[in-house]
Amino acid sequence: MQVSDWVLIGATLFLGSIALLAPYIIEKWKYRFYSAKLDFIFFHRPPFCHITQMRGAGADFAVYYFRFKIVNIGKIQADQCEVVVENILKEDETKRLKEFIGFSPVWLKWSGTQNIRYLSIQPDREVFCDIGRIHHPDHEPKSAYRNITEKERKQNKFFFEWPERFYSQWDCLLPGKYQIKIAIYSKNAKKIIKKFNIAWSGIWKDQESVMLNELVIS
Repeated sequence: MQVSDWVLIGATLFLGSIALLAPYIIEKWKYRFYSAKLDFIFFHRPPFCHITQMRGAGADFAVYYFRFKIVNIGKIQADQCEVVVENILKEDETKRLKEFIGFSPVWLKWSGTQNIRYLSIQPDREVFCDIGRIHHPDHEPKSAYRNITEKERKQNKFFFEWPERFYSQWDCLLPGKYQIKIAIYSKNAKKIIKKFNIAWSGIWKDQESVMLNELVIS
């Protein structure tokens, strides 16, 4: 074969490979520069952590809410966003974190909504999601966990903002130090994970600035 034939074959193969790779490259480019992208925003201060009033059905008492923001920093709407507590670890006497055995992931509610699991988020939009709350001790709900002791029932608790509470696992945190892993899923955005450290004294304070020293999230 002549050199010109080899050049022709090489050029044909090169152009063929480009034709095959072009759709893949275009999709990668679109995903990187024209896609939904989610991120966490959290600070241990109002309005992320704040006191409010629980009202309704004859109830009127103080409650502290702890929450974070999800922001879409991408170029298109993030569809069917879901926030899930994936696992919980508690610090033991040796200051080692031990994972809750048999814990099943549970989704968190979006702030101000009634049991909405999936939410679409527009570009540049920031949306609050509740982690949990602390009720005034005189109005604290009962944990649904089957293995809670009478002594533990009397302690002030941090209740997760879950749509329902399960008989088979903890639905709240007793006084202590913890780490929780929260993940955000979306139909068209990459999954992201954030770990939160929670230090809870179990002491209720009426003044917001003081209470934020009794339960610290970092």
